[in-house]
This record gives sequence, structure tokens and C-alpha cells, in this order.
Amino acid sequence: MKTTIAMLGTVSVLALAAASAAQAGTIAGRVTDASETIGLAGAVVRVVETGQSATVGRDGTYRISGLAAGEYTLRIAYVGTEARELTVRLDSADAIASRNITLGDDVAYVDNILIMGQRGSINSALSRQRADDGLVTVLSADAIGQFPDENVAEAARRAVGVSVLNDQGEGRFVSIRGIDPNLVSTSLNGVRLTSPEAEDRQVGLDVIDADVLSSVVINKSLLPYMDGDSIGGNVEIETTSGLNTDSMVLQGRIAGLFSDLENEFGWRGSVNFADNFMEGRLGVAASLSYQQRVFGSESLEVDGGWETGESVAFPNEIEMRNYEVTRERTTAALNLDYQHANDLSFYLRTTFSDFSDQEYRSRVEIKLEDGDYNDAVSSGDLAAFTASDMDIDRDIKDRLETQLIFATDFGGEWFNDNTTVDWSLSYVYAEEAEPNRLDTDFRYTFEDGQAFGVDISDPLHPRPIYEGGATTTQVFDAANYENNGFEATEGLSQDREYAGAFNVRRDLQLAGYASYLQFGGRYRTRDKKYALDIDIYDEGNFTLADVLNTVDYSQAAIGPVASPSGVRDFFDANRSSLDYQEFDSLIASLGASYRVEEDVTAGYLMGGIDAGALRVVGGVRVEQTETSAAGYETFFAEEGATVNGQVLADDELFITPTTASDDYTDVLPSVSVRWEVSENIIGRFSFYQSIQRPNPGQYAPRVYIEQNDDDDVEGEFGNPDLQRVQADNFDASLEWYPNNDSVVYFGVFQKSLDNFIGEIQYQDTTINGTFFDEAVTYVNLPSADVSGFEFNYQQSLDFLPIEGFIAGFNYTGTDSEATTADGRVIPLPHQSDWVWNAVLGYDHGPWDLRAVLSSRGEYLDEIRGDAGEDRYVLEHTQLDLSAKYNLNGSLQIFADLKNATDEPYRAVTRPDGIDRLEQLEEYGWSTVFGVRFTY
Repeated sequence: MKTTIAMLGTVSVLALAAASAAQAGTIAGRVTDASETIGLAGAVVRVVETGQSATVGRDGTYRISGLAAGEYTLRIAYVGTEARELTVRLDSADAIASRNITLGDDVAYVDNILIMGQRGSINSALSRQRADDGLVTVLSADAIGQFPDENVAEAARRAVGVSVLNDQGEGRFVSIRGIDPNLVSTSLNGVRLTSPEAEDRQVGLDVIDADVLSSVVINKSLLPYMDGDSIGGNVEIETTSGLNTDSMVLQGRIAGLFSDLENEFGWRGSVNFADNFMEGRLGVAASLSYQQRVFGSESLEVDGGWETGESVAFPNEIEMRNYEVTRERTTAALNLDYQHANDLSFYLRTTFSDFSDQEYRSRVEIKLEDGDYNDAVSSGDLAAFTASDMDIDRDIKDRLETQLIFATDFGGEWFNDNTTVDWSLSYVYAEEAEPNRLDTDFRYTFEDGQAFGVDISDPLHPRPIYEGGATTTQVFDAANYENNGFEATEGLSQDREYAGAFNVRRDLQLAGYASYLQFGGRYRTRDKKYALDIDIYDEGNFTLADVLNTVDYSQAAIGPVASPSGVRDFFDANRSSLDYQEFDSLIASLGASYRVEEDVTAGYLMGGIDAGALRVVGGVRVEQTETSAAGYETFFAEEGATVNGQVLADDELFITPTTASDDYTDVLPSVSVRWEVSENIIGRFSFYQSIQRPNPGQYAPRVYIEQNDDDDVEGEFGNPDLQRVQADNFDASLEWYPNNDSVVYFGVFQKSLDNFIGEIQYQDTTINGTFFDEAVTYVNLPSADVSGFEFNYQQSLDFLPIEGFIAGFNYTGTDSEATTADGRVIPLPHQSDWVWNAVLGYDHGPWDLRAVLSSRGEYLDEIRGDAGEDRYVLEHTQLDLSAKYNLNGSLQIFADLKNATDEPYRAVTRPDGIDRLEQLEEYGWSTVFGVRFTY
């Protein structure tokens, strides 16, 4: 691979040396709003005579090199204002002409729609999208503030083609065009984030508070300078820079939070500072936010599927769950930018996010499958049972989960005539911990012929029925439920990555057209490990009545539950006297623990040319991957099992360390074409190849085998022989900007995936010479395809008799198909057939109002043994409202209402073609209200 990188570098240098000589004259400056304080990122500055252009950066600066001496006309375009032209003169071929530009200077600053309010947000986002070489969607910081969003994931879901997988009613994982979040990458200020999740690559973006953001950029196509391991796309999170503004900016907000379901209050606060010093050469930006949210949810679930072979279908087990959660989120960012000279700059960007959930889950499990089905009594919508050995469990989970992400990046940029060199060194650390988690179970066994039933008149809401009298008393008598054991857990997942990168760009003229050649390299070394320590104990001498608690639960009669503090006090006081289950503890601990190390060395060569209205960018990236992993093979055999021809006299546990390694090289070409059909119509086409490496939890060589005394063998395996997923990606789109404050966009896309990874369940099969009655592992599926279209419309409704209305609508339609190992054709997991957002806003005078209706279609959540067992999450439509009122130029009050229609989360299986409940979770509505100041 070192030879490959060396060859790329050599070819690049020779190409640069052989390129036609270019002039070294430079025009540089800054593009700002009328106040000359806010840079207009995304504005395009074009030299009319040569066709050369530059897109204004986040700090408002631009630079155009390679110009001969003479007089030039600059044309500046920015969504929201008419294009502007002005002249600049270069006195010599090596001169640098400084030209600062203001737009919107005929509008009073407080009314300047270029930067203020909803219109300003749309202008900024559309300008950056319009100028980009690839296909991107941008959300600016102001736009994020207009939505009632708690975190980055919820902010991103407003973008066209983006949907979010929720956790406890709050957005967590981002899906682009319905692609599994594990196939979507995430970066922070250009640094690839690692994942705190124990098994996955996906990054839960609920860790990062939306208050500290500058913008979120959704990259739906890749260019050679980008990391190649992203199939769905990349979510780029940007925080602010002190060089983005010419004067001090201080913003803050303090807000109250209210959860309807728990009837509890919380609070959040944030402060953002940006300024520059040393005559504008040193920029300092700092952000700090904190949130404490008290909320909960109610869930009704079915475990073990539905039995449809009797006269009345029924769930094998009904679970009632009540969650009480205190969520805290702290995010801090510090960015330093130093302009050492006109041609040399440095930066240091650091972000820290800490997230914690203190969760108490009360659960009741009614194990109907253990009862005797009473066919004589069952009829219509009633399934009846007689208890001879049927359990009801009442358990409590006391869990503190913490996640943190720390990212720091040090780099710089150097200009020398027509050459630009930039470099960076970065470190990212992500962690998820479950310190001192305690799960405690209480059980009562019904064995005296008690009668139970379940009402399935609504298959999406089955309701347990008790005989009444003594049976009902027994069900709800806490003294009947004896302790059934404890599980004490210490879990720690760590994922760290060191990386270094450099890029060299040479601007030149090719056949009279403005062109460039660029090459670079990047090295990433990653270490992810998961250590799980579970201690399992037999029952203690106490009952549920000794630690009694009650919770509010509206979906059914939940009855008595355990007090988390009472349970923990008993466990701490009696742990040393409890019966410790050594084998069970070792199996659970070692069977989950692993370590995966991954080194990626990459190099690329690319170029671009502006041929009038046509811009073409293309090249190739080469990535060499080396992976090593370690885990354990855990083999548990019961007393009486036959192992190696010997009948065991006692239970036996065999533990063997395991290792695996792999290396491979990928050559990933890409091309992007941007064609300005006219000044207001832009066509795009792109093709790129990309990969995604297996999740660590899929690849790790973890093996668990259990053999009972009947010599039935079951196993669960990681698969270090998995191949990475490979994809060919095509996009084509057309953008129309009918005026300065609107856009109509239509695009189509297609992705062809090879080696898509799926879980498979084997029955009666031989693996590595061992016969298994049941085995679960991961395999590469032959192929998968995703295709669809996107539509986006945004417009200021200035033609109405009332000023200030803004409307927007985006829709993504997707179709996918994959073939499982057993030949079934399925949609890709987590891919919805449609996702849409509708926005109606009002932004005039002191008022800023917005209503957002977001909807996504159902998706396949889990692939199981057959189509009737597969789990689907049903469609979800949510209404969020936002209202703001500016008391003066620096003080604003606001209120946001989230999930105004109280939309639940619903998951089903279809064993007989009917939607039958697997999970119904309700969150209620919530609100945020407070005051925001700007100085």
C-alpha cells in the first residue's frame, strides 16, 4: 500500500510540474452583509473574463489565484439578493489585490433578510448548496434554532431525504435516503467521529446539543478527498469560528422544559461567544450548553411472537413497561483560528459532549405461553388460559448510561502562488459506560387452575384479562412475588481514533479554462473494545412487598412494582451472602467482550475544470485496510451432556481466546458534473464507489456454544470472514431558482450494494465440524439495490397580501430490494418507502412562527426466521410548533411544542398477514419555553 501511495504522490507531482504555466496574481477578500460583520458563506465570486470562481468560506473569505495583470470584473451571486458586479485591477502578475464586498447594503441591518430570521437561514443554506461541487443539503444555525429540536439528529431530520430513528421519543440515529445508520458516517468540523455504541459504527447524535452548532451539512455524494467508507452519505457537524464575524457576538438562552407524560419540569441553558483579536488575526469561539430533561414513556410489548395456530390468535407473552428517565446533556466547544500571515493560517478545534440517562424501568411480564390454552372458552376476540405452571414476573431495571464524545483537530493552511497546502492531526475518543447497573426480578407462579385471558379485539393493543376474585387478588398482591435473582452489570465500550491528513491543490489553466489538480493522503488508526462484567446472583430472601412502589401507567392495569432504591439497598447490604452463579456470569461477560483494531491508509488524486457553464470534478481514491480482532469462544455443557465421547458428571465451561485478522485494498473512483443550464437552473450528475466495513460486533470473533443434557446444541457467532459492503452510487438532479428566495429541486438516485450484511438463523446445520440445532450469525448477502427520487420546494410567499409567510415541502420516495441467505426478497432494514416534511412559517416584524409536519413510512426493523416473524416499525407523523417574539434587537422570548399530536411509536409482526403488536410506546407531548439574548 505504501507503494500505491508513493505512486499517487509521484504522479501528482509530475502532473503539477507538467501543467501549463499559470499566472500568480491573486484577488482575495471577504463577502459580508451590509453591517460588514457577518460573512456570507456560500456566495460565489466569479471572474467574468476567465471563468475562475471561488465559493466564499464559512468565515466569509474568498481567494482567486492564477490571474495575469489587468482589470477584471467580479460577479458575486448569493441567494436572497440580486447578483452584483464590480471591477478590480491587478497591477502585476504577482500582485495580490484585496477587495471586500458587501451585499444587501440597501437594506437596514435589522430588517436584512440576508442573515436574519427564517429567510436569512434559507438564504445561507441554499447559497451553500447551490455553489457546492457535490450534492449537499445544508441547515444553518439560525434554521436549527427555528425548530423545536433538542439535538443534532432532530435538527438533521428536517433535511430532504433524512429520517431519524428515535430512542425514548427523541431523535438519535440519522438515516439518509432510508439507508441503515451504520452505513452513514458522521464528522465534526471535518473530523470523523467514532461511535460510543458497544456493537456498532453508527453515532448517536443525541449526544450533541443543537445549541452549539453553526450548521449541519448532509453530503449525499462523495468526492475523492473524502473518506470512502460511507454508503448512505455523511453528516458534517460544524461549530462556529471567531473569524466568521468582525465584532464580538455573545448569544445565550435559558429555557424551561416540561414533559406531559411525567408531569415534570427540566431546564436547559446555553451561551455562545465569538470574537477576534490581534487586529483580526486571532479568532476565538466558545460554546457551552447544558440540559436536564425529566421525562418518561409507557410501552406495551409482545415477546415471543404471536401464536396463530389455535382457534384465537394470542401473544405468547405480554409485557407492560414504564420508563422514568432523567437525561442530562453537556456540550462544550472551543475553536481557535490564527491568521499568521496572508498566506499561512492555523486552527485548533475541540468539542466535548457528555450525555447521561438515569433510567428506571418497571416491567411486568405475563407469560401466557406457559398457560394451558382453553379452546372451549376461547372464541371471537378472547383467548382463554388455565394456569398449571404459569409465571408472572415483575422486574426493575436501575441503569445509569453515560456516553461521551471528545474530538480535537489541529491543522493549518498555506498558500503559495497557485498552490494551496492544508494538513490536520486529529484525535477522537468515544465512550459508553453502564456503571453499577442492577436488574432485579420478582416472580409468582400460578399453578392452581386460575383463569386468564387476553382480549385481541384490537390486535395492536391486546389487553390481559383476569378471572376476578381470588385470581385478581393474587395477580396484584405484592407479597406473592418472591425475589428471583439479580444481575449486576459493569459495561464499558471505548472507541478511539488517531488520524493525520494532508492535501495539495494547484490552480492552473487548461485549454484556457480555470482548472485545478489536487492530491493528498490520510492515515487513520482505530481501536474499539468492549468489556462487559456481569455478576449473576440467585434469589434473596425478600418479596416485592418489602420494596413496594407504584407508577402511573395508562395502557393497562400494571399493579405493584419495585422501588429502585429499596432494591438497591437490599442488594448492597446482602450481596456477600447471595449465591453467586459463576458459570452464568462468565458466559454472559466473556461472550460479549471483544477488541477490534483497524488501520486505514488512503491516498487520492483528483482534478476539476470549469468549462464555461460546465464544471467537472473527478478522480480516484485508494484505501488500504488492515484489521485485527480478539474475543472468546465460550462453550458451556450441562451435566449429562456428551463432549468428546465423555458424559459429563458436572456442568463444564470451556473458554478459549480467539483472534482474527484481515487486509484488503479498495480503489474508489468518483466523478461529479455541475452544469449551469442558465443562471437560475443547475443540473448535477455524480457517480462514486464507496464501502462500509462490518460493524465491530459483527466482525469480532466471539463464539458462544451451549449444549444441554439432551445434546441439543445452540450457538451464536461473530463472523471475521465477513466482507465489507461495496456500493456503486448514482445521482442526477435539477435545481431551479425562480427568484432570489425560492428553489424547486428534483433528483433521482440509485445504489447497488454487494456483500450487504445480514443476520441469519440456521436450523439443523453443521458449522466448522459441529452440528447445531440452532445457530445465529452474520453473513454477506448476494446483493441489494436502493433507488428513489427527491423533491424539495421552498419559497417566500411574497405574492400574498400579507407579508412574511414562508412555505416549504420536501419528499423522498425510496424502493429497495435485498435477497436473504434463504432466498427471501426483502426491503433493506430501516428503509422507509417515503419521508416528507412540510413547513409553514411566518417571519415579519417581531414575530417568528413555524409549524413543521414530519412523516416517514414504515420500515423493516429486524429480519427474523420468516416473513411472518419479521418486525416492522409503522409509519410515524409528528407535528412540531415554534413561536418567537423579539422584544427588542437583543432580547427574544420563545416557546416550542414538540409532538403536539401525541404520536406513539408502533412496531408489529405479521404472522398471519395481520398487523399484530410487538411494541406500542407512548411519550406524550413536551414543550420548551424561555428567553434568548444576543449582544
